[in-house]
Amino acid sequence: MAEKLTILQKIINTNDEGLIKDIQSLLNSRDLDWFDGLHNDQQSDVLEGIDQLNSGKSFSHEEAKKRFGYKSK
Repeated sequence: MAEKLTILQKIINTNDEGLIKDIQSLLNSRDLDWFDGLHNDQQSDVLEGIDQLNSGKSFSHEEAKKRFGYKSK
């Protein structure tokens, strides 16, 4: 808690507009959800995958290796 107060005090006392903008940018970027950064087709693919999982249309990692012909070394 003391660290937060120290940082807050430094922000309050600064006149460095660049620092203030950097902090604002950092806070804004943390508010963004990774999903929102995807293109529409990527979002559709993710949602389709979730629907497939929810409807039981999934398979294990071992099954995926078999389906795609993975051979261990």
